[in-house]
Amino acid sequence: MLFVLGVLPYLEYITRVYSDIGLLELGNLNHPLLRKLSLNASGTYYHSLIIANLVESAAESIDANPILLRVGAYFHDIGKSLRPLFFTENQRGLNPHDKINPKLSALILNLHVSKGKELAKKYKLPILIEDLIVQHHGLE
Repeated sequence: MLFVLGVLPYLEYITRVYSDIGLLELGNLNHPLLRKLSLNASGTYYHSLIIANLVESAAESIDANPILLRVGAYFHDIGKSLRPLFFTENQRGLNPHDKINPKLSALILNLHVSKGKELAKKYKLPILIEDLIVQHHGLE
């Protein structure tokens, strides 16, 4: 048993399939991606915390995995940390979309999903979290 607990973090990191214990550790708000989100996109960060509380309650009521969904909510908009001022929750006054073509605006908004997927792969987040990032807008 002790051997399994010692090896488990390495197996999770390699396979990107996490146990609830690994997910709890990943849900630490000091994770580098979450720190970056809180510093660069504070509105998105607080949005993610609120969503985490909502989905955890919902998951418990339907017997889904509340830990997975809470952690997934933390990371679901991580791609917004790269261009935070293009998202209303991070804006203070000026909206950069007012000065660009609507097609470019839509492209930038949707790009946060693919950038979030790239960040999930780079930081070896669980595959299920990567799936949540991609699917939360129904784009894949």
